[in-house]
Amino acid sequence: MNKITVYNDEIKIENSGNIEISVGEASKFFNVQSVKVKVLEDTDIVIDVSKVDIKLDFYINVLKGVKANIYEYKHDGEYKFQYKYYLEEDSYLNIEKINDGRDIKEMTVINLNGERAKVDSNLKTISKNQEKYNFLVYHNAKDTISNIVNNGVNILDGVLEFNVSGFVSNGITGCDINQKGRIINMTENNCIIKPNLFIDEEDVMANHSALIGTFSSDEIFYLMSRGISKKASENLLTKGFLLKGITYYKETLEEIINKYWR
Repeated sequence: MNKITVYNDEIKIENSGNIEISVGEASKFFNVQSVKVKVLEDTDIVIDVSKVDIKLDFYINVLKGVKANIYEYKHDGEYKFQYKYYLEEDSYLNIEKINDGRDIKEMTVINLNGERAKVDSNLKTISKNQEKYNFLVYHNAKDTISNIVNNGVNILDGVLEFNVSGFVSNGITGCDINQKGRIINMTENNCIIKPNLFIDEEDVMANHSALIGTFSSDEIFYLMSRGISKKASENLLTKGFLLKGITYYKETLEEIINKYWR
């Protein structure tokens, strides 16, 4: 297990020896700091981020045949982050991310550079202000797989946007691309999901879905008819929606949901 803790612009590293990691100096002009990680062996990486004022760039390279899990939790702050992932042949990366910040802007670029590389990305957020997430997924080698799932609940003054683009060039055959986005919007504010597929090859399986709405009135009515209050019903439905696909920070996510739906 490896851990990266970012608190008040200080970065602390706990390295179990199966990654190489370096931290760059913050730019004096743009206030941007970088973290570069090379994953050498199968491992887990936990990232905990809070109260950060700088912009942060993550560069993560998963080597040939290596399997890695990244579990990230951002809270108590406003964030502008960029992530760049590079996956080599037969590598696998699982990303589980929960966000409970204020204003968040993220750019994620995933490069599937080796044949049979696979990425699973699962993002969960409770949006209270402005949040915008951009994903660019490049299938640069044959038989690569990407599964990108973005789920959010929009409350208070939240405005939530997911933009996901998948790219496959001609000759890059056998790829499997999946994009799933859903927002439960509990406000009158405008939320956006833009799933995009840019594919120049016929031998590809590609699917995307986008759904913005509220919880079903039938679901709420059913729970309330069993003596459960409306607030408690929303709590249960939110947990059922957001907890799916989360393992490491599952209890933390439950606590966050309980904070907003007591």
